[in-house]
Amino acid sequence: MNFFIDIATLTSMSGVFYTVLLVLLFLFWRQNPDIDAILWWCGFPFFRIINSLIASDTTDYVSDILIYAGNFSIILSDTLLMIGCIKFTKLRIQYKLIYGYLGLFLIICFYQFYVGADLPTRARYVVIFDVIPIIASIYALSHLSNAEYAMEKFFTIFWTSFQVGVFIFWILIDFEYSNMRYGPSIVISLTLVYLSHIFTTLGLIILTIAKRRNNLIFESKKHKKLEEELIIALEKAQFANEEKNKFLTNMSHELRTPLNAIIGFSESLKLRFYGELNQKQTEYVDNIYGGGELLLKLITDLLNLSNIEEGRVEIKLEEVNLQHLFAKTLPLLEEIVGHDNEKLIINDNIKGTKISFAVILDQIRTKQILINFVSNAVKYSDKNSIVIIDIDDVNDQFFRISVSDQGMGIAEDQYENIFKPFNRAGNDKSNVEGIGVGLSIAKNLIEVMKGKIGFRSEVGIGSTFWIDIPKSKQRQLPIS
Repeated sequence: MNFFIDIATLTSMSGVFYTVLLVLLFLFWRQNPDIDAILWWCGFPFFRIINSLIASDTTDYVSDILIYAGNFSIILSDTLLMIGCIKFTKLRIQYKLIYGYLGLFLIICFYQFYVGADLPTRARYVVIFDVIPIIASIYALSHLSNAEYAMEKFFTIFWTSFQVGVFIFWILIDFEYSNMRYGPSIVISLTLVYLSHIFTTLGLIILTIAKRRNNLIFESKKHKKLEEELIIALEKAQFANEEKNKFLTNMSHELRTPLNAIIGFSESLKLRFYGELNQKQTEYVDNIYGGGELLLKLITDLLNLSNIEEGRVEIKLEEVNLQHLFAKTLPLLEEIVGHDNEKLIINDNIKGTKISFAVILDQIRTKQILINFVSNAVKYSDKNSIVIIDIDDVNDQFFRISVSDQGMGIAEDQYENIFKPFNRAGNDKSNVEGIGVGLSIAKNLIEVMKGKIGFRSEVGIGSTFWIDIPKSKQRQLPIS
């Protein structure tokens, strides 16, 4: 009787170890949910705990249904170990074979229960069936790379296969557990089985750590390679950008000379310096002059964009009276809209207030931005549409100048393209003049001046573009 008590005590103690191992595996799974093999491995100590609880209550090994439940939990334990190993090594899982294997064992259990099989017979079938998932687990683990899992792989395989050695001992004694002559040896063999389970579970944990380590090494190498590729791509892009800027600069200078000659001669003809022109000649000269002016503007825009991208644009920030600056710019804006006063509406919402109009900006660049806004408002609107300019006090940091039109508006899916160079927000095939760099230039200029730019638009209603101009820190002082 003492022999059986010793085994029961040993079995109960093993349940404590299995519980600790289950908690460790579960915690590892929570930290590494992408490694789904760990969750299957959790079933290995879980069903061993169930077997320990059942075996502790059935030390006399009578023919009872709990005995078969304990035996089935042993098979389930090693089956889940096998599935986890197969998943970990990314081999194909034959679920139909696994279901057939478990079903066959259940049938044998029911038959043994029916005929009242003795302990050696029950143990013999448990060992025969248990060897199958153990060997399959070893086979799966053997497919792991020696370079990546050398120590972890062989450690886990050794302790997993260690059980087979114990099974051989049980076969040699013909499963005579009740033979008192083998009592100490059986206790030792059971101890070794539990020990193998503990170290097998530890092996699974270190396999998980090794996999995470290998993943980190792989990601590090991948990121390093990607970084090298990005550096090469950046160098190529910088070289291409430099070549593009050289081309634009050279092209701009080369084209300006003949263009200025064309514009100069056509202007002389327009002014009748060389005699009167008939109606047809006047029409042609106007076309030549207008085409030359347009081409010169496009070339100037390209050169400005190139200079901005290279950081060669000179920005002269100074304290200026915003309303005085706007008054100087207004004639240029009226020229763009046309001299019909009803087509340009000015809403100065800060005039007459006690607020100081002092701002910090580059006067020439600010005029350039406003001219671009008004020019776009006219180009993308009907001839009879009006252009509205609002001047507002936004907050303690900025004044805002908004230019609104009654044009076609901008589709929402084009919003992200508005300030991209050479992008005309879906109007590439329209007959509207331009190459789509004006707003990109405006954005770069206002941001260099520490201001902001934005817009709002609705298709069929119109668009509003605005810039926020920084106020002077000395804004309480009058600026003349």
